[in-house]
Amino acid sequence: MISKVFEVITKERAVGTAANDEIVNFLENKFKHMNYSIKSLSFECAIWEKGKSTLISRNHLFQVEPSPFSEPFKGIGKLIMVKTVKELEDIDCNDVILVLSGKLTESPLQPKDYPFYYPKEHKYLISLLERKKPKAIIAVTGKNPLSGQNPFPLFEDGSFLIPSTNINDQTLSKIEAAGLLGEVVNLTIDSHKRLSKSRQIVALKKATKSMGKIVIGAHMDTKYNTPGALDNAAGVAVLLQVAKVLKSTAYDIELVPFNSEEFYGACGEMEYLKLIDNEKDRIKLMINIDSPCHKGSKTAISFHNLSDNISDIINCTIGKSEKIVKGKKWYAGDHSPFIFRGIPCLAITSSDLFSGALEYTHTSKDTLDTIDFDMIGHIVKYITEIISALSV
Repeated sequence: MISKVFEVITKERAVGTAANDEIVNFLENKFKHMNYSIKSLSFECAIWEKGKSTLISRNHLFQVEPSPFSEPFKGIGKLIMVKTVKELEDIDCNDVILVLSGKLTESPLQPKDYPFYYPKEHKYLISLLERKKPKAIIAVTGKNPLSGQNPFPLFEDGSFLIPSTNINDQTLSKIEAAGLLGEVVNLTIDSHKRLSKSRQIVALKKATKSMGKIVIGAHMDTKYNTPGALDNAAGVAVLLQVAKVLKSTAYDIELVPFNSEEFYGACGEMEYLKLIDNEKDRIKLMINIDSPCHKGSKTAISFHNLSDNISDIINCTIGKSEKIVKGKKWYAGDHSPFIFRGIPCLAITSSDLFSGALEYTHTSKDTLDTIDFDMIGHIVKYITEIISALSV
């Protein structure tokens, strides 16, 4: 079954696309054949298409990369660069194509009003840009600190209505050398989004004498332009294997292939959170599986909000296998909204997530040759042992 799962899932599968729909149906059928009941939660989303985008002036032409879900743009403006919030506060952006660089573009900005995490610095910068109303934005970025993207999109937000694009430092140097800063340039951003629909499915198996609920999740969608083997076909493969072997007489089991973790609206996650809003006190444990099984790594476990009893169980199970290690806490995943609600959580990933695995994520390099398939069985065994220990 594992090879079939990877064959079907490992391809670009952004939420709302035909490929994503195909995989939702595939997973739904798999769960049904394992005698899980299914809840299907519909939601609206957006899909994105891009084309050739350019910055042109005089005899110079530069390729630029549209921000995912950006508004389109075709027009002229004076090219002005700012590097600090203070410079942005002081500048007149009328008829300006704004180049953002320096401290303003060191890391991606969270989508506007993102429901799980929206830092005040991001909120202020986005609000300031919306007040200033430049005609378009060119962000000078580099290597994403949380993925392999280079340059990364500063904005990935269909709710941010200023057209935007991204370039790297080398392109900026060429623009400066051509003397284009302060000049009127022609910018084309070929980017289009349209409404779509998708589903968040939930597979449920009730216990005969339930003591509560255990939620196990792994996001199934990807960014655009990546096959998403490590992030997160591997996690979905673990989830399906857990579904196949898990037997719990003490806890209801809910399996959630989260659909839209990589989307600016987190629509599938929000639908599921609404579903459980009145029963979060019943959730004994939430387990999130994201980017596991990287070749050359071990499996890292981090945990949050655990009682002393559950912590003892987790630490004991970690010590039973040399392939399982305690990892550092991280929050860029589907366990975060559960953490913020005070629900006990385990996050399962590759032990080299921040020192190797992230180099592949969100890129075309995230292919099957990044996966150690033997690790799937170890993770499945670990999860089932935890649930068995909690059931005693």
